[in-house]
Amino acid sequence: MKYTIKIQRYNPTKNETYFQNYEVDLDESFTILESIEYIKNHIDSTLTYRAFCKSAICGSCAMLVNGQSKLTCKMNSVENLIDGILEIAPLKHFDVIKDLVVNQDTGFDKLKKTKPFLIPKTPPKNSEFLIPPKEEESYDKQSECILCMACYSDCPAVESDENYFGPFGFSKMLRFINDSRDSIQNERINLVMQGNIFSCVECQACIIACPKGLAPQFDIKTLQTKAMSLGHSNPNQQSFGSFGGGFDDFGDFECFNPNGF
Repeated sequence: MKYTIKIQRYNPTKNETYFQNYEVDLDESFTILESIEYIKNHIDSTLTYRAFCKSAICGSCAMLVNGQSKLTCKMNSVENLIDGILEIAPLKHFDVIKDLVVNQDTGFDKLKKTKPFLIPKTPPKNSEFLIPPKEEESYDKQSECILCMACYSDCPAVESDENYFGPFGFSKMLRFINDSRDSIQNERINLVMQGNIFSCVECQACIIACPKGLAPQFDIKTLQTKAMSLGHSNPNQQSFGSFGGGFDDFGDFECFNPNGF
């Protein structure tokens, strides 16, 4: 099938960003990643991208597909055509190194701040930790995150708050907070607050973007609830107790009749 692949290019030598169109005639079964590989191998060897496993496991091949972050090894090219055109660009919120390759250090540096590893309690004497199946279910899905950064790329909170950890970071934190073997759960809640978790705008773009079916926004709501139960508050929430000093309880409304007479 013939169609056009429109790819955003970046030349670091000239600091130049531009789009380049490639006319292809490929099998309808081709994934987007396979289409990009075809261009690299048969049309333009200068095209640069990142990919590895081609099995939706490594997360390397996440890119913008028609403006939305997708894992390109999972997406069919023909099914994503818009008026015969497939538009590909690098992930948002990262510096572009070349063409479709971005520097993901910003995201990974934030991930390191979350301490994304188990810091275990002392195990029971002459025994081992016993994890009930129900507990394991509470963090099983979060463990499936492949760090593709698709949710981070599509997150508006990341764009407006440079200190916001990002959806995948908070999902990783919930995974360990829900683990009874962990010894620093309260410290992790403090880290949640340091990551500005209340900057989440609840748009659910992260849920749409995740190729593994995770729901980071729901994880974020769970963490917000846990944080508030430990005495933390939403710094973005205004107090309406005095309404800016304009009202004295209901004294200013003592003559107000809601029925209009």
